[in-house]
Amino acid sequence: MAPPRIRLARFTVASGIATGISQVVLLAVYGLTSVDATTASTVAFLAGSVPHFLMVRYWAWPAGKLRSQLTTYLTVTLVGGVASIALTTAAEALVLPLLPSRWQPVALTLSYLAASGPVFLAKFAVFDRVFAARTRRYRPLATPATAS
Repeated sequence: MAPPRIRLARFTVASGIATGISQVVLLAVYGLTSVDATTASTVAFLAGSVPHFLMVRYWAWPAGKLRSQLTTYLTVTLVGGVASIALTTAAEALVLPLLPSRWQPVALTLSYLAASGPVFLAKFAVFDRVFAARTRRYRPLATPATAS
C-alpha cells in the first residue's frame, strides 16, 4: 500500500476532479434551468460522488471489501453532502437575493465550495482509517517459502 502522503495526494486529486464535476453541474443546472438551490446542489453532489468513489476505491487505496467501503463512503459522503446542500440552500435564501441575477450562480457555486472545504481532511482521515485497515485485514498473508 502507498504511504499516507501518496494516499493523501491521490485523495486530493480525486476530490479536486469530483469537485470540478460537481461545480460544472451545479453551475449548469442552477444557471440554465429554473430549479432551486437544493435541487441543483443535490444533482451536483450526486454527479461528483460516483466518480469520486471509484477514484478513491481503485486509486487512492487498494480495493478491499466493496460492501464495507461503499457503506463507509456513503455514510461519510452523505453527511458532507447534506451539509453542502444545507449551506447552498441557506445561501440562496440569505445572500443571493442581495446580488444581481447574473452573479447568483457564481455565488452559489462559491457557497458550495465553502461548504465542501472544511470536511475534506476529516473525510480523508475516516477513509484512510477504514479503507486502509480493511484492506490490510483482508489481504492474504504471505506464506514463507518451504524448504525442500
